[in-house]
Amino acid sequence: MINLCRFSFSFVLVMSVLLCFCAHIQAQEVTRTNVTFKNGRFTLHGELVIPDTSNNAPAIVFLVGSGGDASHRTTYSSFVNENIEGLFLEEGVAILYFDKRGVGESGGKWQRTNLYERAADVKTAIEFLKTQGRIDTSRIGVVGHSQGGWVAQIVGDRYQDDVKLIASLAAPTYDIRLKLTNEYYSRNLCTGIPDNEAFDKATKKAVSDINWVSWFPVKREWRQLRELRFFNPEPHILELTLPALFVFNENDPNVYPGWAIGALNESFNQQVPENFNLQIIPGANHNFRMAEMCTSFEEAREAPYSEYFQQVFKDWIMNNL
Repeated sequence: MINLCRFSFSFVLVMSVLLCFCAHIQAQEVTRTNVTFKNGRFTLHGELVIPDTSNNAPAIVFLVGSGGDASHRTTYSSFVNENIEGLFLEEGVAILYFDKRGVGESGGKWQRTNLYERAADVKTAIEFLKTQGRIDTSRIGVVGHSQGGWVAQIVGDRYQDDVKLIASLAAPTYDIRLKLTNEYYSRNLCTGIPDNEAFDKATKKAVSDINWVSWFPVKREWRQLRELRFFNPEPHILELTLPALFVFNENDPNVYPGWAIGALNESFNQQVPENFNLQIIPGANHNFRMAEMCTSFEEAREAPYSEYFQQVFKDWIMNNL
């Protein structure tokens, strides 16, 4: 007679060993290297991930959004795990992350860094990638989320000879005033303020903030806003000639798809160029999680990422990279 208890224990033990073995194999499929490179007097720290099977790998440089805590190791760890590494490492694509100035071990101060300086740091990162023997230097793409998407738009214009494509994820296509208006409008609506009043208050607060921080940037966030207050992405978007993906989310309180696509149509006289691919992700919030617009980002942390976004994003990158 079979001893079921012993059989069950043996089965569990064998499966545990197999799972550990498989996990070990999977962990050995990529090489992770902590890297540093310099742009002028600033040393930037990051991580380069290369699939072990790749000898001439295309590469993605991933750019995080705003704030002093934004890093692939911290606030973006879940996003990059599922939407960057989870999608592209298996396809043989290398990935380069690096912390913004003043974040992690990178030198400088994030709140005193403007978007053009961030873009120049990306250029330095690309030059670093070109020194790596296992990277195909003709196939480097830049992917940015939120403020990182603005940076990607600049890179696609200013350094277009160095990149194969750019992807702007949940990033505005309009200026900083309208961006602030968008955010305040959403907050007002979510607290129950009627539409017209919500928009009027949001518009006034956006103008007030931009004027106020110009004189009294007492907080780090205000100092950052002072660096950004005149930024408008339109001149850079108009010069994009390489493949460019713009992805917006239906329930994004920070970047309304209608406003973003409307701004692109206005910029191009209703004739958005063929090298642009515009996508709206149904049901997703600013972070591509399936959540309602008025759900706080903290409450939405356990919501799943949009599978539709993952498929659209992966297909476009692989088709163009």
